[in-house]
Amino acid sequence: MSLVQIEGSEEVLRAVQGLPELHMVRSSLETRPDDQYKVAAYASDQAVEAAIAEGAQVTVLLSSESAADQRARMSAVIGRGCAERGEV
Repeated sequence: MSLVQIEGSEEVLRAVQGLPELHMVRSSLETRPDDQYKVAAYASDQAVEAAIAEGAQVTVLLSSESAADQRARMSAVIGRGCAERGEV
């Protein structure tokens, strides 16, 4: 899953809302001055492609690969800290 930003008209967001593997963060919904909307979402690569096909503008904020890399780095840092404190 990637963290994305989706922009589009109300009609586009309603169509995108029903896509499998796409979970909108409704509390992030912003109304733009030009009758466009912007919302954050978690989406699979297939859901991103489907949202674009529905007419949405999609910006990937954090790709699934980047998230996996971050998790690996964070685990390594935590592991080193635990080892240094003798908590292993």
